[in-house]
Amino acid sequence: MEQDTIAHAGERVLLRATKYDGAAHWIQPFRVVSDDGTLLVTEYRARTPIYTSRGEFRSPYNSRVYFWRDRWYNVFRLWKPGCSVALWYCNVTTPPTFDGNQINYVDLDLDVAVRPDGCIELLDADEFAAHRRRYGYPADVIGSAERAAGEVAELARVQGFPFSEG
Repeated sequence: MEQDTIAHAGERVLLRATKYDGAAHWIQPFRVVSDDGTLLVTEYRARTPIYTSRGEFRSPYNSRVYFWRDRWYNVFRLWKPGCSVALWYCNVTTPPTFDGNQINYVDLDLDVAVRPDGCIELLDADEFAAHRRRYGYPADVIGSAERAAGEVAELARVQGFPFSEG
């Protein structure tokens, strides 16, 4: 995300994720919680429409999402209304950009699911392998994505922020 573009609490922003070839993958509206210039924190209310490459989707979960300007992943803290955390879903992506209205990144397929009981699971490694061939991911992107998956899994293992927030 550009350092000079700061979001303000309460503003509405749109997430636009693409695949490596630029094809639309995910469009989701958020409300800004905070932005300190390094970490943009947003929220999404359950049942608000999300537009995916497979059609409209309405998540049953509220989410608080952490977008770091310098990291190759983001973290979705998911919970059902009236309940505690159900899951942290971590997407491995290129570092996001932010133009004041829209968060943009390339989804690199790898995901890490973290459950409140401490179970950490790497997801979609097969999709990552197929897409790195299909889209021709450069070696530096492959390395960054693999390191990011390991980094976010380790952060969860030691219950670092944001996994320390339940």
